Amino acid sequence: MKIKLLILITLLATTGYYYLSQHPEVTKKLEGKVHQVLPELNQGTLYKWQNSKGEWQVTDVPPPQGTSFTTIKTQDQVNVMPGMPAKDKTKH
Repeated sequence: MKIKLLILITLLATTGYYYLSQHPEVTKKLEGKVHQVLPELNQGTLYKWQNSKGEWQVTDVPPPQGTSFTTIKTQDQVNVMPGMPAKDKTKH
């Protein structure tokens, strides 16, 4: 029974891979969708700390041992660019 299931899964995976490789428009539609289904895949951690000169550092690896730091959770697929300010409609 396990061998039949393994063969079925392999056949489905191979068919899916072949279909996607032959239809780039499907691949383009699916691009970026994995982050909507599994948002934890696009999360990361940054470390903010000050070096010996007092300059702030933001890195993706922890600072040297003994250095105090703050962790920042990030999301790769989030637009962080601020929008345009709303126009004040009371002024003419």
